[in-house]
Amino acid sequence: MSLCINPQCSQSENSDQTLFCQSCGSELLLAGKYRVTKLMSSKGGLGDTYEVTERNVPKILKVLKTNNAQAIELFDREFRVLHSFAGTGIAGIPQVEDLFLYSPRNSQQPLNCLVIERIYGMDLEEYLKVMNRPIDEKTAVGWLLQLTQILQELHAQGILHRNIKPPNIILQPDGQLILIDFGAVKTAANPSLGHGAQIYTPGYTAPEQQHPGTATTQSDFFALGRTFVYLLTGKNPTNIYDSYRDLFIWRDQTVNISPNFLNLIDLLMHSDLYQRPDRAETIYREIAALTPVNTATIARYTLPQAPLNSNSGFFTQPVRSSYLAAHLGSRSPQVSYSLIDVTAAVERRTKSMFALIANNWIPAVIGLSILTAWLFWPKSPNAAIANNQMGESFAEIKDVPHGGFKYGGSTTWATTRQLQSSIDAGIKGVFPKYDIIYTDGSSANLKSTTDGTCDRQPGSNTGICWLIAGDLDFAQSSIALDKSKYAADVNIRHLKEEAVAYDALGVVVHPQLKIPGLTIAQLRDIYRGKVTNWRDIGGPDLKIVAFSRDENAGGSVSSFKDLVLSTSDTFQYQKVNSTTEGLQRVKTTPGGIYYGAGKEVIVDSCHTKPIAIGNSIDNLIKPYQEPLQSPDDCIKGQRNRINTEVVKRQEYPLTRKIYVVIKVDGTDRQKAGEAYASLLKTKQGQALLEKAGFVSILK
Repeated sequence: MSLCINPQCSQSENSDQTLFCQSCGSELLLAGKYRVTKLMSSKGGLGDTYEVTERNVPKILKVLKTNNAQAIELFDREFRVLHSFAGTGIAGIPQVEDLFLYSPRNSQQPLNCLVIERIYGMDLEEYLKVMNRPIDEKTAVGWLLQLTQILQELHAQGILHRNIKPPNIILQPDGQLILIDFGAVKTAANPSLGHGAQIYTPGYTAPEQQHPGTATTQSDFFALGRTFVYLLTGKNPTNIYDSYRDLFIWRDQTVNISPNFLNLIDLLMHSDLYQRPDRAETIYREIAALTPVNTATIARYTLPQAPLNSNSGFFTQPVRSSYLAAHLGSRSPQVSYSLIDVTAAVERRTKSMFALIANNWIPAVIGLSILTAWLFWPKSPNAAIANNQMGESFAEIKDVPHGGFKYGGSTTWATTRQLQSSIDAGIKGVFPKYDIIYTDGSSANLKSTTDGTCDRQPGSNTGICWLIAGDLDFAQSSIALDKSKYAADVNIRHLKEEAVAYDALGVVVHPQLKIPGLTIAQLRDIYRGKVTNWRDIGGPDLKIVAFSRDENAGGSVSSFKDLVLSTSDTFQYQKVNSTTEGLQRVKTTPGGIYYGAGKEVIVDSCHTKPIAIGNSIDNLIKPYQEPLQSPDDCIKGQRNRINTEVVKRQEYPLTRKIYVVIKVDGTDRQKAGEAYASLLKTKQGQALLEKAGFVSILK
């Protein structure tokens, strides 16, 4: 059956074999290729949504039935924004197909038509109605990570969505969330976009957005927070606002949600936009600082059975390739050798052997024996990787085992958590039977945390402990095994490490503090309490306030102590609970100093100043690329960048390596760890780690 979309048509149903409506005479093959098969939803006089097919491929058609200039502007804007992402393969953003005008027969008003990919699933508002209960914390964390990653991609292009709410988020059957309705966007490249069209949804829109032209990235984060209020309570935010007392009372409407996660949602929707996270990476850090929640199974979340033809708006297409697979691909260079090439090589090698024997037969025999052994000794399929002869892509790695394998550990790796789902998806796209699952202390099946063998808080030492106890199949670490708590037991426990990247610990101070940098000796004196005023090391007369996370917090603190302090030193500092808190304290403390992973404190922080560190005052090394960005430019997106060359050459004294730790037991768990390290050491894996803020280990 073909439907006629002429609003004036009295009988819209037609045979698939006709080209013109039998009732009104309008064309049935829109733009010469789209045949309308089903009405999906109707918005009265504003517009309708249909399912169409193009040569039997289902797509979505949005039809605008009004000639209102503002509505047409929003419609056109949605096409332009989505078209700007065409071909990027970014998960979570619909792919646009076409934009055209359709003129029905005997109508003076043409219809604006927009064709988008077909998305299967249901929006989150309808999903909660079908579930008849709010989502749990594990699901919430997984969804927050997905939506934050989508917003990160939009904001990186200077695009603000401005209309985030449950009906505009689709959950696909494979667990991927899709953000829809891009008609309300505003772009930094064209500030006039969006000023003429005020977008406001009661309960979800940020207060500052009620004034045209004032939306910011924090406005999207506000709406994101309000969306999770609905998801965690099942109530529309407008229904839990006490207007008499001007209080938003929602926390007591949730069940079994940790206070830390509730605090994060409150932070997202803070009434003061400058108190909200300023960018997606800040949200990732806050999630990483939570009591860990295992989100690995979220991608396999199953939708409840519900009709797909309900009037909930857009529905989406089957599974697309991940961001990784689309950008870096699973393709590898094809290498071929002709029989002539191989024969010539063998002939050259044979002549060389005989020449060697003729001139000096004793060492020749020895050498020939060694060469023969090398040629015919069985090698690991990943031997080239072990010798730093890295492959181009994931697809080049061999001997990747089948089965489910658990990994976790280091909090430093939390900077990659934003990419972890994409990394895992990219790997699984090439090796679908290699099911790697991120695991942490919240998992019920971690016996070592239940019986007290290992700590429940994540960290490099904790991850190694989980590996030894058998709760993990391989671990992530930001400290070398010989510096870990288990250094004396490495051989007994049959552990080995594979370095996969470099990381630089950054040291930051208040942006107004005038110092050229610090030597390692000066940094040591600060953190052992010997130097307490900046004037004593060439700075102003100002008390030094040294901040740090707890010395047992994880690999960054352990690495700092190992690189800066002596074993006999007493570590003296004011404790902060997270890097976010540490950066905030330095921002508001003129004499403050803090340290952390390079991406977090050098790249992501806009309100502190990274400083040079050296072994002597005349050889201070800057871990950042010059010039340093001003706070205003940083907030606008012009971030500082890591000086990868001084890190890769290990000239910067606070350089460390990032490891995959493997238990050598001859089982598939050993193969799983080795495969993971090898995958990350391909050029494809290294590119992803560099995006996360690490430095490639490739020479």
